Amino acid sequence: MISKEKKIEALSNFTAMVANNPALTYLMGYLTGQVDRVHFVKDLNGAEIAVRVSQGRLTVWPAEPFRATVAGLIILNPISFAAAVNNMKDPICVSLYFENAENTPWYQEVLLPDVSYVKGAEEAVEDKAKELRSEMDRTLDIYRECMKLLESDTGERRKELDYYLVVAQNQLRELNRKLEQVTIEMNRRARA
Repeated sequence: MISKEKKIEALSNFTAMVANNPALTYLMGYLTGQVDRVHFVKDLNGAEIAVRVSQGRLTVWPAEPFRATVAGLIILNPISFAAAVNNMKDPICVSLYFENAENTPWYQEVLLPDVSYVKGAEEAVEDKAKELRSEMDRTLDIYRECMKLLESDTGERRKELDYYLVVAQNQLRELNRKLEQVTIEMNRRARA
């Protein structure tokens, strides 16, 4: 997963490039405020929220400085775009066009090939939560079985069962800690 710091660095660097355009500067500020939702994507096809921002002349024919689609609707104004997506929770897929972008390290570090990589991150967090819950269930089953055996044990296996109980307790603590981290990530994504 691409770090927030790397995405902020990319937004900041591109903001410096478009500083003479107030509307694009506003957009970059808005995107920085929504950085958890922002994903830089080479191919925007399939994105619910897609933003294409161009800086300067890339060819003989100048590129549109800004173009966005939100739920299939084309938006040509950054301020209207920010108003349209502010209450949405979908990821904001951004494609930046500027001279030598393909050889610019700070942009290439954050650039994903297509929208499927963005959707994959959301699903990966949910899958990790399910995996941790399943592992917790197995560990709880072991813990309960050890407790039953301890109740019926006459003393021969008590040391061994006590050891397994401690291992299970430690495993549950660690799994609970990991699940809390995943839950925080899921809540953060839900609020974004």
